Amino acid sequence: MMRSQKLRLKLTKEQEDKAWWFSKVSRNYWNLLVDIDKRNNQGEFDGILSRNGNRTYHSNFYDREVYHLNQSDYLNLAKIVVAKNLEEDYEAWAWYYQPNQSFIYAFLVRELVKLKRQNKGRLNFRGVDKIQPSFNVRCDASANKKRLSRIYLKDNGKLQIPTLGDVNFGSTRNGFDLSGKKQVATISFDGKYWYLSYVEDIEVQVTDLPEYTDGVGIDLGIKTLATVSDGTTVPNIKTFRRVRILEKRLKRLQRKVSRKYLINKCNKHNKTKNIIQLEREIKLIHRSLRNIRINHIRKFVSDLVKTQPQYIAIEDLNVNGMMKNKYLAKDIANCSFYTIREHLIRKAKERHIAVRLVDRFYPSSKTCSYCGHYKKDLKLNQRVYRCDNCQEKIDRDLNAAINLANTDKYVLA
Repeated sequence: MMRSQKLRLKLTKEQEDKAWWFSKVSRNYWNLLVDIDKRNNQGEFDGILSRNGNRTYHSNFYDREVYHLNQSDYLNLAKIVVAKNLEEDYEAWAWYYQPNQSFIYAFLVRELVKLKRQNKGRLNFRGVDKIQPSFNVRCDASANKKRLSRIYLKDNGKLQIPTLGDVNFGSTRNGFDLSGKKQVATISFDGKYWYLSYVEDIEVQVTDLPEYTDGVGIDLGIKTLATVSDGTTVPNIKTFRRVRILEKRLKRLQRKVSRKYLINKCNKHNKTKNIIQLEREIKLIHRSLRNIRINHIRKFVSDLVKTQPQYIAIEDLNVNGMMKNKYLAKDIANCSFYTIREHLIRKAKERHIAVRLVDRFYPSSKTCSYCGHYKKDLKLNQRVYRCDNCQEKIDRDLNAAINLANTDKYVLA
């Protein structure tokens, strides 16, 4: 199975400068690939691609025949575009010809082709402030085949990482293992520290599992993050005192930055030192909130799978549709429903627990879990379900969780 690991790096000043440079190169090349894709859709490269014999398909959006691009096409077109732009502005495009960057280019092209093949919406440019600084490094077998990975622990206790050299790293609670075959390795910056993240293929033998208990259903919500069919409830992190303090400080700093922008009459490309310092504090608060949220989700999922239920039923929510509600969009985004689902599937797979994705149109909240009566006029502010048929009273979220556990309208994740 696949396992992901994350390791904190202690970079020197020279290594940190290299990491920032490669992050910039990764962002610039991705934006170049997206620009090439958009220009290809508009027909700017038809003359070049027609000579190569590329296949075409009909684009309904552009109402024209568009050429298919494979990995080699993107790499060749990038060279052509950069060579043309280099004559006009050498300083802006000199980054392309720096050494030790070919792997980053090849990896980004593979990712872009993979996204287009999966058809997961349009490709977006990566902004300086909106995307976490990161870049990929080689982690496959070394050239002389003496090691399974180019990332390994040296005799001096340091970690050998391509492009960065010997790197010190922070201690981990349970240690770490570098013996598995790695698939992906990424170095990223979370606003405070640099991390090495990699995915490896390992063999996990789960032994001494307890006997299976009854299957459970989980109803996700905003006020209560999750309600389990056995009566367990998981609160939203908004109720935590630490979170309330951080959000209050975040609002205050955001107002302060906004006033300074107006007073100094500057924009995002021309900032004073005070604005830069305040924005750094804002990023650190966002980092703390993100860590609290992820830790809360992981603890809930871990405690749930340890009970070894026969199956876990969860609703296949249409989060994109829910985000269109401008009054609840922020609260829905902070709940991280998709993160809960992904952690649940991964942890359940390790313990051989089936995960059921219930149809999103199944009326779990409006159906009585005792007699099956359907109550059509149930409003969102009615938090207690009162059945008109059997006169039972039950919490609305608990009623939905029980229905999710008992329904047969599902697909396995």
